[in-house]
Amino acid sequence: MKQRPLKSLFLYPRSVVFIGVPRKSGPGTLNPVDNLRNWGYEGQVSIVHPHVKEIAGIPVLQSVSELNVETDLAIVSTPRETVPGIIRECGQRSIRAVIVTNQGFAESDLRGKELQREMLLEARKFGIRLLGPNTLGVYNAFHRFNSSFMPLVRQESPIGVVCQSGVFFVGAIQLLGGMGIGIDVGNASDVNIVDTLEWLGEDERIRVIALHAEEINDGSRFLEVAAKVGRRIPIIALKTGRSQEGAKAATSHSGSLAADDRIISAVFHRTGLVRVQETQDQGDLVRGFIRLPAMKGPRVAVVTLTGAGGIILLDAMERYGLQPARFSPSTCDGVQSLSPDWMPIANPMDIWPAVMKNGMRRAYGRALRDVLADPNVDGVICFALGLGEAEQQHLGAEEVIQQMSEEFDKPVVVWVYGSRTEETINTLERHGRALTVPSLERGIRILAAMMRYSNWKSLRTQ
Repeated sequence: MKQRPLKSLFLYPRSVVFIGVPRKSGPGTLNPVDNLRNWGYEGQVSIVHPHVKEIAGIPVLQSVSELNVETDLAIVSTPRETVPGIIRECGQRSIRAVIVTNQGFAESDLRGKELQREMLLEARKFGIRLLGPNTLGVYNAFHRFNSSFMPLVRQESPIGVVCQSGVFFVGAIQLLGGMGIGIDVGNASDVNIVDTLEWLGEDERIRVIALHAEEINDGSRFLEVAAKVGRRIPIIALKTGRSQEGAKAATSHSGSLAADDRIISAVFHRTGLVRVQETQDQGDLVRGFIRLPAMKGPRVAVVTLTGAGGIILLDAMERYGLQPARFSPSTCDGVQSLSPDWMPIANPMDIWPAVMKNGMRRAYGRALRDVLADPNVDGVICFALGLGEAEQQHLGAEEVIQQMSEEFDKPVVVWVYGSRTEETINTLERHGRALTVPSLERGIRILAAMMRYSNWKSLRTQ
C-alpha cells in the first residue's frame, strides 16, 4: 500500500489516537476529544489512558500496543519522563506522525533537553516525524480537525498560520482576522517552520500566510521554500527575539537560538517575505492581502474630507516609500466643476466644499471614479464619516466606495472617522473590496508593504 504524504498525516489525518487526555469531558474540561466532536471530525478517534476505561463515551485502551486500527497521527500529552517510551510504542505500531503537546523539554532545564534528545532518537529509529513538543499542534478548519485542548472557533478562512506560540491559535481572530489552517511548531525539534511553510504553500485554499518565528533553522532550504511559496501567495512574517532580552526570552520559551537580526532581515528581503515589527501590522497586512487587489506601484491618490488629513498622509507617504500621484489633467476637472471657484483641486483632493454644494454621493462618486480611472494612480486612500443615522443618510459615502472598489482593480483603503464609526466600518466591509483602517498611517503602511511585495514578485517572474 502506498504511504500517505507526511503533510496529509498531520493536516488531514483519517485516524488519530490521543495518548493522555483529561479523564472528564464536557464544558470546562479542556478535553481535545470534545473539540473534535464539536467540529464534526469524521475520522477514527482512539484514546490511550492507563487508569480509566472510558472517556467521552469512547472505550479507552490501556496502552498503544492495544491499537487495532491503522493510525495516521498520535497526539501525546503525558508527563515528560514517559514521552520517549511512548514514541517507541508508536513506532512499534507503525505510526509515522506524532504531535507532542506538553512542555518541559528543551525550553526548560537540562533534564528537559536530555528528554527531547531521547525522544528524537526514538522517533528516528522508526522513521517517525514529530511536531513539537510544547505546541498546540494543528488546526485545520477545512478537515474539521483540531489537535488542541483549547476550544477554538472553527472558521474556514483563506489564512494560513505558521507559528511558535499557541497565542496565534487562541488569538487568531483578534490578531489576524481568522485562520483556516494553522501549525504551531513549538520547539521545532523535528518538523520545523520550513516544513510547515511548504505544506501551507501547496494548499490552494490558502491565499496568505502569517508567519511567527522565534528562530529560523535550515537557512538554505528556508530561502528556497519561502521564495517558492512567495511567488504564489504573500507571507507576512513577524520575527520576534530581535532585542537582546527578547532573544534570551525566546530561548526559554521554545529552546530557540535566535540568529543575528540583520541576517534575518537580509534573508527575508531576498525571499520576498513581508516583514512586520508589530502584531497590529501583521493583522493589517493579512486583511489587506486578502481583501485588496495588488498595489502595483507607489502612486497614491487621496480623496479627503479634511485638508489636515491630506497633509498627514503626505508625510506618511514620504516615510514609507510611497508618493502622491500626479493626476492626469482631466482627473480634477469633474470635481473642480462641482466645487466653488475659490477651491483648487489637486492631490490630496479635498472634496468637502463640493460635498457641501452638491451632496456627498454626487461629489464623492465623481471624485473616486475619476482618480481610480486615472492611469497615474496605483492605489487610493479615502475618508468616510461615521455619524448618526439621520446625518448618515445625507453624508454617507459607503455605497459609492463599495461600488467603485468593485469596479476598479486598484486597492481602496478607507479611514472612517466621526462619533459613530463601527456601523459605517461594518457596512463598508460587508460588500465591495475596500479595506477600512483604524489610522491613516496604518493605511499607508499596508499599501507600501503590498507595493514592495508586488515589485519583488514581478522581478521573480520575469
